[in-house]
Amino acid sequence: MKRTGVAEGVPHLRHAEYPGTISLDSVATINKYFKEKTLNLIIEALTKPIEKEEVPAGAAKGREIVFQGTLKEVNDFFFSNWFTDGLPIIPPTRERVEEFLKYTPLSPDEEVAVLHPSSVRVTPWNIAVNGVMAGCRPEHMPVLIAAVEAIGEPIYNLEQLGSTGGWNMFFVVNGPVAKQLGIQNGIGLVSRGANTVIGRAMGLIRHNLAGHRPGEVYMGTFGYILPPVFAENEELLYEIGWKPYHVDEGFDIDTSTVSVCGTANWGYQMYPTVSEPEHLAQLLAYDVARAGSPNHSVGQQESPRLVFPIFITPGVARTFAEGGYSKQDLKEAVWKNARYTLAEVDFESYYGAHEGQRQTHRDYLKRGKLPERVIEKGKLPTWFPKVVEGEDATIPVAPGPKQLPIFVCGDPTRNKSMTFYTMYNTFVTKPIKLPANWDRRVKDLRCQWECNI
Repeated sequence: MKRTGVAEGVPHLRHAEYPGTISLDSVATINKYFKEKTLNLIIEALTKPIEKEEVPAGAAKGREIVFQGTLKEVNDFFFSNWFTDGLPIIPPTRERVEEFLKYTPLSPDEEVAVLHPSSVRVTPWNIAVNGVMAGCRPEHMPVLIAAVEAIGEPIYNLEQLGSTGGWNMFFVVNGPVAKQLGIQNGIGLVSRGANTVIGRAMGLIRHNLAGHRPGEVYMGTFGYILPPVFAENEELLYEIGWKPYHVDEGFDIDTSTVSVCGTANWGYQMYPTVSEPEHLAQLLAYDVARAGSPNHSVGQQESPRLVFPIFITPGVARTFAEGGYSKQDLKEAVWKNARYTLAEVDFESYYGAHEGQRQTHRDYLKRGKLPERVIEKGKLPTWFPKVVEGEDATIPVAPGPKQLPIFVCGDPTRNKSMTFYTMYNTFVTKPIKLPANWDRRVKDLRCQWECNI
């Protein structure tokens, strides 16, 4: 709350905490805690005089040397000051940072974005610092800058990633840069090569610059994994007559981009084993519905932030293409089949009832009508099904097919799909700004890599 106050221009915002867990406590417990604890804190916050606080005299300057020592001593210092994600870092010396700055046309102090909730003005200099720490190579710098621009867009809603649901960023790199930098699109892609270090760098940027520190602002109940980074198998996409994500979004085929969204899901991979595209689309729709929440879909039906990114392996994509499906056809088929019945929606919970009062819509349907307080004017949104007498009435998981973007990547020998889900973030795509003589530079670097192997 204090950090949110700083972000919103109220640096000395006072807060009153409730000591329990509201969603689990009984009405009696809530009343007891509020009267004995929270009410007194509210009164104190409203009546106690505010004392002016001075800016700390020892505030560090942007390019100040903060520590000197051995590799172990540097890592101990950074860890103890919570500058890291807990893993060892590469010391961000001036020489290393300046090497990164050679790979961007921007000046070191030029504003790239303002990240929330810290409201820190992010520049190429402090992006490079975190890139060095993560183990990135200097030529990864243009990707990092575009990724920071993307998460800094207000529509992306970066500050909401601090929710207790453990929402995480993920990135997709498209265009020629992905291949030039060795960003993987095949088996084990998020755990290999440039994907790993770029993801870690964005995690450190979120941690050190945006102010998302676990247990302080970043409040995921079970924590977070490193932000995953993907690239699409663009050669396969063109082969089957589909387009990569950035081209679908209006970018030129030769433009390199970074796209960012968010998810609370990771790990479950469905393995569809059918060859009929219609049946396959139904299986993907099942996975989409499984990944989301009926109640969230009720509350977010008119929001562009209800997004279900779908990752499919090349073999699955080929099955659809050979069956005559375009990528848009697939999105529409999945959206049409990915639905919840009204009986699955806990309306009393959604409309704010508490312990002992929750009854599912199934109970109301059996009575033949919805409760009067739910059907009052303004309670039901315009998209809500008009027929409520039977249990077959359904709602879509998302407002439309656009909220189900398709990405093709992963092991080309496996029949796999994976559905992400967010209700906090929209997709934001930014072009990657490259320095002069980029093609020559990466060609020379590739020669150096091959000579060192």
